Amino acid sequence: MHEGIVLAGGKGSRLNPLTRVTNKHLLPVYDKPMIYYPIQTLVNAGITEILLVTGGPKRRRLPPSAG
Repeated sequence: MHEGIVLAGGKGSRLNPLTRVTNKHLLPVYDKPMIYYPIQTLVNAGITEILLVTGGPKRRRLPPSAG
């Protein structure tokens, strides 16, 4: 089994005012959200399980069926 971790926490305060509306990891870089690139890199490397670590006041636990 291959496992990977993507750290996607923080408030994004340095990217204000862009992060007033959305999380910094969902901001577009070219035509995809920023979080796409590290996840795709892990997938391309053959990683089969990815843990996405988030934080902040709006965090929630995704159900197992989400992945």
